[in-house]
Amino acid sequence: MILFIIILVVILMIVGFFYIKGSTGNILGGIATLLLLLSMFGLIYHDNNHWGMKEVTKTTQTTIYSAAGSTQPFGMLLTQAFGTNSGNYILMYKAQANDSKTTVNFIGNVKLMNTSDKAETSMMKTWISDEMSKNIVESSKKKANYQLVANAKNAKLVTKTTTYQWDNNFTKFLFGIGGESGELIKKEITAKVPKETWLVLTPEQAQQLQKLAPEFEAKQKAQLEAEIAAAKTPQEKQAIAAAAQKKQAQMAALKTSNPDAYAKLMVSQMKTLLGIKD
Repeated sequence: MILFIIILVVILMIVGFFYIKGSTGNILGGIATLLLLLSMFGLIYHDNNHWGMKEVTKTTQTTIYSAAGSTQPFGMLLTQAFGTNSGNYILMYKAQANDSKTTVNFIGNVKLMNTSDKAETSMMKTWISDEMSKNIVESSKKKANYQLVANAKNAKLVTKTTTYQWDNNFTKFLFGIGGESGELIKKEITAKVPKETWLVLTPEQAQQLQKLAPEFEAKQKAQLEAEIAAAKTPQEKQAIAAAAQKKQAQMAALKTSNPDAYAKLMVSQMKTLLGIKD
């Protein structure tokens, strides 16, 4: 509407100054000039400062699932810092428990990454960086981070989206020609994951874990065999073996009867293996 007003007052200004003689024409031309200046000022001020619009923030919350799927008793969120000391992360998780694809914040679903493949991990990081860099202006308005929450049961993704919306119908009537309603100001994503039962790892750490976990199991088995071999009597050998079997049975029972407690134990062990400190 503002453009129509500008065109109209320009026409009135021309008519007043050039086609109507006397004071009447001068008055009409003067009023039209004043209206033109006000209209131009309003349009410029709106373009520069979003005059007539307000900031509206909408918060949504969804449940997310482990990037490792159901193959592990604990949850896993994969992260990759985006930029240097920016506090901005690429987050990788599953939007549904049975998804075959991993969801990457701001990008969508991608093929499940094989974190044991170093080349594939490197390619994934490069591809994500390229995707995020396609629209620098839009990407600069978006930020993602994660938070470890004590005593939480489920992992949540909290999204706060702030956009420009029209302040009232009058300003929408004047300036609503450029599709500005809904223009993104900022978008903040926070993955809130259970501190005790989830691991937050980089792709490199996930690679390392896949390598260290079998080595840890083999080391434990070798230690048990060494203890049995070092026992002096058959009774001592039998007692050590029985104690190991009992512990194994207790762990299997704990996994079934109290999955959260089992997950906490596994997370603690995995952090120790990776040298992660709380």
